[in-house]
Amino acid sequence: MPDAAKFRQTLSVLYRRFNALQRDEKRCFGVTLSQCVTVEVLHEAGPQPMRELAARLGVDTSTVTRVVDVLERDGLVRRTRDAQRDSRRVFVSLTEAGRRLARRLEACADAYCERILARIPGERREDVLHALGVLCEAIEQWPAACGPGFQEES
Repeated sequence: MPDAAKFRQTLSVLYRRFNALQRDEKRCFGVTLSQCVTVEVLHEAGPQPMRELAARLGVDTSTVTRVVDVLERDGLVRRTRDAQRDSRRVFVSLTEAGRRLARRLEACADAYCERILARIPGERREDVLHALGVLCEAIEQWPAACGPGFQEES
């Protein structure tokens, strides 16, 4: 199997299994995984304009709008307009209830990751963390839009 195909398959399995396990860990908080990720991003990055929040989440603005609608209804986020610069610009921020949820989600994720790390032999953990860091750097360097090599074949 070529390296690229093996790499793709390994990442795909890792992504699916990690997300499935993480979803099971967090569903007891009464929010969907999309809502969890939105709360976590707002907790980490602070108030975000809707457009930038959508970009951070890697989804369309209409998708993040639907997620934020539910979070706002549940009292976890609030929307405010940028009255000083551009009143059309809407910011999303966590409420106090949203910050409490974010801290609980963070603790849950840390405990989940600790259990995974405990299954990796101690002498290999630093190697795994280093390799994941290198992978993240390589992914961050890739342009957001489809670049050369992704054109449709005729």
